[in-house]
Amino acid sequence: MDNDEEWVQQAKCKDEDIHLFFILRGDPLQRSKRETAYSICRGCPVQRECLDYAMVNHEVGIWGGTSDNDRRMLRRTHAYTTKTEPRKRVLWYSPHV
Repeated sequence: MDNDEEWVQQAKCKDEDIHLFFILRGDPLQRSKRETAYSICRGCPVQRECLDYAMVNHEVGIWGGTSDNDRRMLRRTHAYTTKTEPRKRVLWYSPHV
């Protein structure tokens, strides 16, 4: 893992169930999963780095405490990063998959 992805090791979500952050439409637990994911993100020390990663790489799901729609709005209204090129993909290894 290079220096650009060191933040992943500090992420509060790294040992959480990945399904909390990638919620399928129609999931009956969609609301509670989303609330749980947002609460994990709120207390995360690398929330900004995560959001930056998702913005640069056009990720789907909940990243940095934001949804796909949130990030679409941010792209329209804010300069969110100094990096302009997509970064190497972060691989998530969820113990719950």
